[in-house]
Amino acid sequence: MRLVSFTHYAELYGANRSLLEMLLELRERGVVEPLVVVPREGPLTKRLQHERIPFRAAPFEPWMSERYYGGRLYHHIAQWIRHERAARRRKSASDAALRKLIPELREWKPELLHSNSLAVSIGWRAAQQLGIPHVWHAREFPEQHYGLTYDAGRGGYARALRSAKKVVAISQALKNDLGRFGVPADRIDVVPNGVFRASTYASLAKRDRSTDLATFTFFQIGLIHPSKGQMETVRALALVRKQRPEARLIIAGTGRDRELLATIIRTGQQDAVELAGYVEDPISMMFKCDAFVSASRWEAFGRAMVEAMACGLPVIGHASGGTTEILHDGKNGLVYKKDECDLSEAMLKLMNDREAARIMGEQAHLSARDNFTVERSAEAFERSLHNAMMP
Repeated sequence: MRLVSFTHYAELYGANRSLLEMLLELRERGVVEPLVVVPREGPLTKRLQHERIPFRAAPFEPWMSERYYGGRLYHHIAQWIRHERAARRRKSASDAALRKLIPELREWKPELLHSNSLAVSIGWRAAQQLGIPHVWHAREFPEQHYGLTYDAGRGGYARALRSAKKVVAISQALKNDLGRFGVPADRIDVVPNGVFRASTYASLAKRDRSTDLATFTFFQIGLIHPSKGQMETVRALALVRKQRPEARLIIAGTGRDRELLATIIRTGQQDAVELAGYVEDPISMMFKCDAFVSASRWEAFGRAMVEAMACGLPVIGHASGGTTEILHDGKNGLVYKKDECDLSEAMLKLMNDREAARIMGEQAHLSARDNFTVERSAEAFERSLHNAMMP
């Protein structure tokens, strides 16, 4: 099967790592001959070159954006005009990229097109022009998680979703949300991400997990963004350290760090919080920590949570999105419901009973190993692709 996958950025964050592992597994099985389309070159394209997966860089734009309004009515009107002009510019750029790309795709003769994110509009439009099936990979809650607005409006967005032959959702929560846009339930397949191969889980289980008993280090990784909850974690740590001053926090990732830095300084925790920036090997860092925190709201899946679980870390996650499909409170981690006060209580619970935390970490590894392998995910995704090819 000649498959073209469109993805929305060129870095090797969660969605692209999942895409890469999926394509490698399906190619190894002889299922797909892949071609990847990216908006620009970057770390992903370097890996694609290394793995000998062909790619094309086409400068298309997402069809979603954050829109901020403030001030008086006339300010809102001016802001709306600017947002609409920006949306038209994005569409114009994507139109130009598509015009150049279509002849090359016709020559390559794909049988199926796949969009690796709901933020990608160019994939379904290319499928329409080529007259071939389109599979949409739903990996995020655009409105709830990132506060995004659809350039085509909710109606245009819904029509595009319904045009897909198949929609692959990475959690049941995301499938439920897609129903708001009129996507038939029987056209949506739930396929959780595969995070590691079975052999990798086995090797991770053998690694030493000894940490410094004089401290207790929490770890958080991901794009630094208000929706990811890093500031909430910092505020929770300040509450924890009133009782347990040995608590530490490492935050890995890049993005909007100005407010985060201000929060660290305001709470007087410069000595307790480390901003590690982009981390090439987060797994090695996880083995130096005692627990993982995901304060993200409306996380569709939470790949970093599963990576931490695979490393034997107990995980604390917020009770929203797909998180509760991964975490089972008190068994393989802890789930908190509200704000930093609830989060701090969960953090203290792990610190105050290291043996219970260790057992949760062991259970976390087993549940990740049993449910989130690349092989299992690729097998389910393969079924979705074949069903999309059926008349």
